Amino acid sequence: MGTVTAVGWKNKKGTGGRSCNCGSWKDHWINNSGKSWPSTCSIANCNNRPTLGAHVINSNVSGEKIIPACDSCNKLNGEFTLKGGITLVSANKQQTCQ
Repeated sequence: MGTVTAVGWKNKKGTGGRSCNCGSWKDHWINNSGKSWPSTCSIANCNNRPTLGAHVINSNVSGEKIIPACDSCNKLNGEFTLKGGITLVSANKQQTCQ
């Protein structure tokens, strides 16, 4: 966990079938961030309502992270920038919910 302002984030492909003990990746983020679900997507310049916990990766950050995102941003193919102050939650279930 941690708060990072960073460029170079990408969606992790092939994670749609993954599950965890929290029930959903949205609940996983809420359970492990200690924060309330935000009103807007975590991706810079997007003001859509986040509907899911998205798996994201960054070459400068260890491991996969979960962020609140809207469905559109969860389908982005290229790199994107996160808004400042976004809380990243580890997608590693051994460290979080199992």
